[in-house]
Amino acid sequence: MKVYVLLADRGIQNVHNGTLSLLNAGWSITQLRRVAAPGPQQDAPPLMTAPQVVVVFMEAELAMCNRSLTLQIELMTEDGEVVRIPGPAGPQPVRLEQQLMVPSPAGVPTGFPGRATAMMELPTGLPLGPGIYRWQARVNGKEEEEWSAQFYVAAPPQPPTFGFSAP
Repeated sequence: MKVYVLLADRGIQNVHNGTLSLLNAGWSITQLRRVAAPGPQQDAPPLMTAPQVVVVFMEAELAMCNRSLTLQIELMTEDGEVVRIPGPAGPQPVRLEQQLMVPSPAGVPTGFPGRATAMMELPTGLPLGPGIYRWQARVNGKEEEEWSAQFYVAAPPQPPTFGFSAP
């Protein structure tokens, strides 16, 4: 099995033929931004990444086709730790899970691989700190290092400062 993970800004999945339409696919650097939260004013709005879509392309040999597979994507730090973000029940791991099936291709020679796609949207972005992260894919609990997409989160731009220096 081959698994490819990449990042995009937005995406639309065509449920009829399993293809994806992606906007700004393949990025690896994003910048934090301040996002005003609804409700009472806070001292400083939280820092968030831009919205993102995690895309997984799978290519499977015939023996793996037409079976239910569990695809799991987990956000990891540079040190290999699972990223946790605040949730209603306390810090929660950033983990997305989806059941899918790789259909065997019709009308092609025996041995031609089946293909499937998965797309997981994070429309509000994520509350991360600056640093290096990666989305790691697992299929039925198995993972390989190359089944991941690494990205860098840059600090927000600093506002310009004005002042005069002494001569």
